[in-house]
Amino acid sequence: MRRRVVGREDVRRAAQGAAPGSAQLVLVKGLCVLTEEARDTAARLRVSLVWRDEAELLAPAQSQGPSVGEGRVQVALASDHGAYTVRRNLVAALERAGYTVRDLGCPGPEATDYPVWARALAECVAAGDASRGIMLDTVGVASAMVCNRVRGIRAAACESLPSALSSRRHNDANVLTLGARLGDDLCLELALAWLKEGYEGGRHQRRVELIHQLDR
Repeated sequence: MRRRVVGREDVRRAAQGAAPGSAQLVLVKGLCVLTEEARDTAARLRVSLVWRDEAELLAPAQSQGPSVGEGRVQVALASDHGAYTVRRNLVAALERAGYTVRDLGCPGPEATDYPVWARALAECVAAGDASRGIMLDTVGVASAMVCNRVRGIRAAACESLPSALSSRRHNDANVLTLGARLGDDLCLELALAWLKEGYEGGRHQRRVELIHQLDR
């Protein structure tokens, strides 16, 4: 995997939606290069720079990751044509990391309709055939709209680590939608963090139940 240059815009994305002083930007040792502008921006926006080893990020969670039952995979993935290559690379990376993965398509880079694949992914998760799902298109927002039409799905379109982690901790998101424009490295970073993060429950459960009521 090539080295990723982390600039000030990456830091700004990490700070979006986070409480002052709570944002983090996770960087992989040996794979990320931090610019001076990014370092200065992090200091100004109070974004913590967290350096981790690649092995630490790739290790599957032992207790907070998706559960695996008989016939159930940990994570299902799908995409439209605009995210075909990024999806295939993400599938391979997650399998190397030890996750059981179901690749639902699309089958190639030829033009196709994202609602078809987003619906298939959401229905796979809703039926219990996968503990969680990751859907990719060019931006990620459109697929979230489709997935959230399927009963029982709580899909979150995320472009930063704080949003991905919050969607798990506070909303118990069971589908993550990503945009291929983020690139292979960031999509993998967000997917791994999201898969390893647990749901806090507690005061958040009442709000998640209010979401469920909309299904009825």
